[in-house]
Amino acid sequence: MPPAPGRIKRAALKYTIIGSLAVMLIWCWIGTEMGSFDLVGSGPRIADFLDRMFPPDLTWTSSQNRPFAPPLRIALTTVAITLQISLLGTAIGFVLAIVLGFLAAENLTPHWVHHPLKIALALLRSIPVILLALLFVTAVGLGAVPGVLAIGVHSVGMLGKLFAEEVEGADGGVWEAMDSAGANWLQKVRYAIWPQVAAQIYSLTLFRLEMNIRESAVLGLVGVAGLGLWIENYRRAFDYPSVATLVIVTMMVVLVVEQLSIYIRRKLK
Repeated sequence: MPPAPGRIKRAALKYTIIGSLAVMLIWCWIGTEMGSFDLVGSGPRIADFLDRMFPPDLTWTSSQNRPFAPPLRIALTTVAITLQISLLGTAIGFVLAIVLGFLAAENLTPHWVHHPLKIALALLRSIPVILLALLFVTAVGLGAVPGVLAIGVHSVGMLGKLFAEEVEGADGGVWEAMDSAGANWLQKVRYAIWPQVAAQIYSLTLFRLEMNIRESAVLGLVGVAGLGLWIENYRRAFDYPSVATLVIVTMMVVLVVEQLSIYIRRKLK
């Protein structure tokens, strides 16, 4: 028997997608000149860079004249500032994303509400967080505040989209039952939608917090206080052992926060 027309269409669509992806990857490979990239030849340069960073500077005091204090003496303060920026920025993003994410869900609001909001969230996500930080540094000056604002705004764009998708995937049966009973919009959201999506929303927020800690370390390149700023200061002073020390500190902070996040997400399930 000949194959069903529907099966032929699905197979044609499948192989068209695979072929298109293959063509795009080849185009990317050629456009990025990956064929001319010589990883083996770059080995000596990588080894030279790592040699300048190791061993890390683990001293507490130094008799030598140096532009900045030993990295271990400032590590605790810089870690605290980085965590403060990340936590406060994530909290701001979470609160705004809860409101905008629910309003951007197609099953909760009319088209004229959720469609513009989805466009706005997409535009927020499209702006690199380091560009947002540079904008806020220009507006309010150096320090921790630009980092909080940049991370908060960027978190709204990402979390708002993810929250809206979670809400759109919720079962509408309870919503319809409460609607027939005369419940208002807020009551239906609170008792029909929120219990279904709360655990996943909390999990997504914790994941975003992990990302924000990593990003806050990068924002030091544009003058945001924290680990990233001191990594950049030591780099400009060509003090690569101190750079290595703060990179290790950053890795340890991210690892601890990630393990705590995994533990909490398991408890939420």
